[in-house]
Amino acid sequence: MRLRRLVTAALLAAAMAGSTAATSSAAPKNDPDENFLTDTKYDAVAFGMSRQQVEAVIGTRPHCSGTGAGGALVCWAKNQMVDQTASFTFDAADQLFRKEKDYAFAYAWYTYDLPRTMTKAQYEQQFAVGDTLAEVDTVVAGTACTDRWVERPAHPSSSGWKTMIQCTGTVDESYPEIEFFFTDGVLTNKTYSSRDDAR
Repeated sequence: MRLRRLVTAALLAAAMAGSTAATSSAAPKNDPDENFLTDTKYDAVAFGMSRQQVEAVIGTRPHCSGTGAGGALVCWAKNQMVDQTASFTFDAADQLFRKEKDYAFAYAWYTYDLPRTMTKAQYEQQFAVGDTLAEVDTVVAGTACTDRWVERPAHPSSSGWKTMIQCTGTVDESYPEIEFFFTDGVLTNKTYSSRDDAR
């Protein structure tokens, strides 16, 4: 009987040790990106957040400038070119109303590997002022386009919200920059610029 108790105790001890070892090896590790901007963190920043809340989502200094002060909060990406940043702008009530990716940040993570297929003819024929954002999104889905900035000045109301979608066009036309501007979900302006146009 005593031997059975000793064996049972030994088995329990071994099981507990194994459980502890497994827990220890599975313990969460420090996030190497915790103090840098990533695409996931950019998406997690929501309109209406305070500067302090945005800083908490992204991480701490020195990877953001304008922390704890007025003006825009500018944050840098990790292991990317120096100029890859995004900015977050707050209103007088300290609520986020605009977020914007700079060109390098937007194209490094969001569209670099997506096809650059839009031609000038497609730009001219497939998109017109008055198109809805949903209609444009359907056409450009899966191509080298990204929302460069979004602005919600009347948040939480959706009235007056603006956004700009920027696309890189086909290589045959020297990778033109194509921009679509929307107000309240309706296309109000579009631009196309390419080095080919200057020839």
